[in-house]
Amino acid sequence: MKHVLLILLALLLAGPGAARAVEDDDSSDPLSRLIWDMFQMRRGKTLCLADATPLPTVRANVANQLRRMGAGAEPSRQAVAVALWTLYPCPFSPLRTELRPATADDIQGVWLFPEDSQRLRSWLRVARRPAGGAPAARCDAVGYYPNGELRHAVVGSPAPCPFHKAADLETAVQDPASSHWSLLRDGRIRITRGDPVDQVEEWDVYSVLTPFQVEDVQFKAGDLVAYARREEGNEVNAATQFHHLRRLQ
Repeated sequence: MKHVLLILLALLLAGPGAARAVEDDDSSDPLSRLIWDMFQMRRGKTLCLADATPLPTVRANVANQLRRMGAGAEPSRQAVAVALWTLYPCPFSPLRTELRPATADDIQGVWLFPEDSQRLRSWLRVARRPAGGAPAARCDAVGYYPNGELRHAVVGSPAPCPFHKAADLETAVQDPASSHWSLLRDGRIRITRGDPVDQVEEWDVYSVLTPFQVEDVQFKAGDLVAYARREEGNEVNAATQFHHLRRLQ
């Protein structure tokens, strides 16, 4: 069975119909086997790859992340799981040259989650939705203001999206004082919402440097890509939400 595990993992990561050779490796390697097990259980649910990626590349990325985490020479299963969820969230991994961790200047502004991108909001729900199913929301607008104020509005009705410029969100959300955002470091923000009371979230946020496409969704330079990482009951850095945001002027 030499190389069988590696070949199967390469096909699993690449998706249906993919065929790609992988470099030689030892299939008895504990880290490689744990990566295989995690992807077998979580593929397309909480772990995703947009492109074919061979096992040695995945393993090297995970090993580097474990070192950054200070996980030690023999990392626990949970540490490996955290590293995998950090690097390979759904609907696609942010480990790509088109993205970089967003700064405060990148994030400040008013943004719209384009309707065409709503299919990526929940990878698992989209994968199981019958053809022609309605998107999760008609439109979703969020404002990150320089003073830490956060405004957020979601429209789920069949009416046209009312957000066309930044001022539209200010008109729609009159009392935003209960929600705030702050930059913890480049690429990570904390959001505190007063409704529900004292709800705290942490998001990984990336700025798009050069255009790219995933599942027919176009990402343009200057857009934001964001993954909700930490919420109550989620301490393993698994992405629970995904946002694609385009700036409104």
